[in-house]
Amino acid sequence: MAEVRAFRAVRYDEREAGPLSDLLCPPYDVISPEQRARLEAKSPYNFVRAELPREDPSGYANAGALLRDWREKHVLRQDLGAALYVDDHEFSIGRAKATRRGVFVALRLHEVGEGVVLPHERTFPKARADRLELLRATRTNTSPVFGMIDAAGPIAALAAAGHEIARGTLDGDAHRLLAVTNPDAIATFASAIKDERVYIADGHHRYETALTYANERGAGPGTAERFTLVSLSALDDPGLRIFATHRVISGARAALDAAVARSFDASPIEPGGVGDLQPGIVLVRDGTFTRLEARREVDRSSIPAAWRELPVALAEELLIKHARDAGAEIEYEHDLERAIDAARGDSTAVLVRSVDARTLRAVSDAGERMPQKTTYFYPKVPAGLIIRSFDDD
Repeated sequence: MAEVRAFRAVRYDEREAGPLSDLLCPPYDVISPEQRARLEAKSPYNFVRAELPREDPSGYANAGALLRDWREKHVLRQDLGAALYVDDHEFSIGRAKATRRGVFVALRLHEVGEGVVLPHERTFPKARADRLELLRATRTNTSPVFGMIDAAGPIAALAAAGHEIARGTLDGDAHRLLAVTNPDAIATFASAIKDERVYIADGHHRYETALTYANERGAGPGTAERFTLVSLSALDDPGLRIFATHRVISGARAALDAAVARSFDASPIEPGGVGDLQPGIVLVRDGTFTRLEARREVDRSSIPAAWRELPVALAEELLIKHARDAGAEIEYEHDLERAIDAARGDSTAVLVRSVDARTLRAVSDAGERMPQKTTYFYPKVPAGLIIRSFDDD
């Protein structure tokens, strides 16, 4: 059973902090050093200072002290009453505009084996450790997990009961934030989704960290630590976008070539065909594009059946794993053009086709997890729009 509850969000008071557009930041895992510097220059209160502390021994402690200081100065204030919060997130892809609707809730944590909250990707230990240190220091959900549910109707009905409380922009995206404080509307929404599974789209590390923290604290079923901040969107939301995460491999060319010869049929492809044909796997080197098709006779038994035919799975198991074992460095890039540009000198780009939401649902329902960095949900849910403190929930 998916249990959600309203909470009293901590939010920026623009009278003290300045415009919301100067205060928001992306989640920690997509902020480059250059972007962090730009965000810090926008405002002394930009949330990047709490979401991604500087890497020094006191960085996490500083983040906790900073949040306390901002609350004492009323830069951040807590809402007086419990609410659910609806974010209409308008963004652009090329010349087209789209809007994705998310609902900020406090979601009860469940172990994966309970079948209520389901991941689709594996995680990295270093990122889990980083988020755990921040959670210990701040006792705050600084950025939400992004989840999907099969409940477009209940989300729309909840939004209709909300009232606008804030507007802001981040990197050209526009956010319109609504609060739903009506107890009946909140109860109706919670009841409507109680039998839903929540599929983690983005924020696997944050979710696992929240579970670890709750367990190490011995948090009981109804305590604040046994819930975490989640933004829920419908699986069929027209604004849901999933980009592929391409691989850029530095070194191990011989291992890559041997893996291609062993498991794939290779054929040249024009650069324009990457977008037009959406081939599953394309290898790029120095401006040359090669389409790879896994041979039917290749042994796939090591790949879980639920995602055995996905291009990213075949690329990881039959190609990239061998390069990694040979000492190659692997970087991840969701931007197609940047991945192609990186394929120079000793570097090779492996372009993979994106995975759709229904496929992710099927993988999660089967209890499987795909490789790390399989998907890139776009756009990211910002940090600083809605903050949830364990000490006030």
